[in-house]
Amino acid sequence: MDLLKALKRTAIISASVAALALGATQAQAADQTAVLGHISASVVGTLSVTEAGAMNFGNLTVGGCAANCAGDGSIVLSDEGTRTLTAGASDALGLMYGASQSGIAGPSNLETGGQQPGFYTITPDVATNVYVSFANSTGAIIDSNHPNNYVTLSNGAVAPFKVDTFTFESDDTSGAGPSGSGYTQLAASTNDSYGNYVACAVTGCTIRVGATLHTIAGAAGPVTAGQYTGTYFVMVSY
Repeated sequence: MDLLKALKRTAIISASVAALALGATQAQAADQTAVLGHISASVVGTLSVTEAGAMNFGNLTVGGCAANCAGDGSIVLSDEGTRTLTAGASDALGLMYGASQSGIAGPSNLETGGQQPGFYTITPDVATNVYVSFANSTGAIIDSNHPNNYVTLSNGAVAPFKVDTFTFESDDTSGAGPSGSGYTQLAASTNDSYGNYVACAVTGCTIRVGATLHTIAGAAGPVTAGQYTGTYFVMVSY
């Protein structure tokens, strides 16, 4: 009888040891679990951008907007410099033709009324794709992901216009374009997961920038004759 009890006790102790040993193996495996971490750093190269010609929507008329604009009229200024009008029923926007409806040759000072896209010269330190984006004077990004952001045009008293929907393309500055227009598109802007870009040589490149002007709904005060101006940021990176 004592021998039987001893055998039972030995079996129980052995089973306990086996269970403890199995538990220790599982804990050890869990303690050795790992995940791969990543570290990165960016070295920023030399990149500069200068304005060679300011954007100009040219001469326009606004009728039926003595007190408040309805906000339903727009003028698209393409990066080639052409204007396309969508006249709102209440705004009665109209185009006055200053220089040429088909755009201009290049970055130069024009008389009042001569519409032109914005011209910007970009100089990187290596040949690369240069990404271009836009923001208003407060730094708010203006793109399709931020549809409520825009640049305001004011005459100092009232601000009846807003500008958004910026576009750009690279300009051929070789002078190969026909006389009188001088425009030959070097390359349209391209989009990838990082944004919109154009290829730029180490010697630099020029881009043309277009946008869309709208009347602002509920803008107080009459839209009188005169100059309406605003500022924006052109941001470049690679």
